[in-house]
Amino acid sequence: MAELPLVLPEFLNESEEEIHERMLKQAPSNFDVSEGSLFWDITKPTAMEKAKILEFTLPLLIMHMLPQFAEGIFLDYHGEREGISRRAATYSTGTIEVTGVSGTFIPAGTTLTTDEVDGVSIEYRTIADATIDESGVVKIQIEALESGTRGNVPSNSIKNLLEPVSGVHSITNVESTIGGYDEENDEEFRERILQTSRTRSFTGTKEDYIRWAKEIPGVGEVLVVPEWDGPGTVKVLIASSSGSVAAPELIKQVQTHIAPDGRDGGGLAPIGALVTVTGINGKSINLSFAITLAEGYTTENVRKSIESSLSGYFGELEQGGLVRYMKIGAIIMTTPGVVDYDNLLVNGGSANIQLAPDEVAVIGEVLIA
Repeated sequence: MAELPLVLPEFLNESEEEIHERMLKQAPSNFDVSEGSLFWDITKPTAMEKAKILEFTLPLLIMHMLPQFAEGIFLDYHGEREGISRRAATYSTGTIEVTGVSGTFIPAGTTLTTDEVDGVSIEYRTIADATIDESGVVKIQIEALESGTRGNVPSNSIKNLLEPVSGVHSITNVESTIGGYDEENDEEFRERILQTSRTRSFTGTKEDYIRWAKEIPGVGEVLVVPEWDGPGTVKVLIASSSGSVAAPELIKQVQTHIAPDGRDGGGLAPIGALVTVTGINGKSINLSFAITLAEGYTTENVRKSIESSLSGYFGELEQGGLVRYMKIGAIIMTTPGVVDYDNLLVNGGSANIQLAPDEVAVIGEVLIA
């Protein structure tokens, strides 16, 4: 549904010059109202202030009164009226593998970091006490110190202790850290507010399931398949808000939110509905290409930049969309540090990749010669 443009009342369309001219006409006939006169000088600032109210203050007030145009805290007020709140940012989590001397104690709260990129590193903390056993290895759960997607890093990225721990030889995250999502922005929140206002029913329509799923931080695209396994069954497929495959924990949260106990109606789904929440399938997009690097850049740093840009591009695609070969080439070419590239293969070829209706694109192997 197309949004209507903001139309301001006619009485707000009066300029500073028009206001001042009207004020001058109200002066007694024996007053000098020429420019530079006392009456002219006294009334001019008033006309300027009123024009500011008409041209800026009142239009802004009207905008904040309408969810279609409100921003920030004023949009939050509209969400509160609809019974929904802005999805908060979440912290990325993962596991690190620590090697070292048997018996070495690593307390909860130990700070770990990635290597610096452009002078900035990402910090994490251990969330439980741990001791290296006789194998010389221990695995510890970690959490990013800063919320948001920035904390989601690839495997083997977290390699440093902020302060050395005697007996520790090395650390690394064997798998990627996941689950970090940015605070919901105004446009995403506005869409949910308007969707809630227009489709609220609580009877189990497709729109209900989409709205319920998106109430969980980190949920992006949602696909609802009714009666997928017989009468009364509903499948809810979700992707993460970054456009990637939904993590098992995110799927579990949505399942618990909508239907934690089968057909018993313990969640938001109506009694009798058997709801299955699962992830939208991820289509791995594998790349291989050669690049010419600018001086001062490394292949690994350029790879991370390319993967970050690809993640943003894939996140903009809907399930069932088209991954464009030329767009990927443009991303590579415009990455800082890349002078030129050649022999680009996307999933082994040089054609666009059509996603299936229940697929989203995810980054696979990125091989740089």
